[in-house]
Amino acid sequence: MYILTQEKNNLESGAYATYDSDGGTVVQFFVDKDDALMYNEQLIALGYELHVTKTPDELIDKFCELLGQPYTVAEPGDLVIPKMETFVHNDLL
Repeated sequence: MYILTQEKNNLESGAYATYDSDGGTVVQFFVDKDDALMYNEQLIALGYELHVTKTPDELIDKFCELLGQPYTVAEPGDLVIPKMETFVHNDLL
């Protein structure tokens, strides 16, 4: 899996999160690296400076549980674009 982080290959530097319909933050993971790269390019166009970081699949549950954060996984073929809230907020966990 892949996640967007503030520093290259550093999960502890901060992970990109989006908002759910209730306004809570949700960490976004990607199964396919190309999907993560494409999403990151969209965020770069919005002024974000993030890096695609590989995350061992078995650590995702532990990582998000430790942070107390829900997460979502973009499967290959899912169309994922930044939500309108991304234009307003700049949140990194």
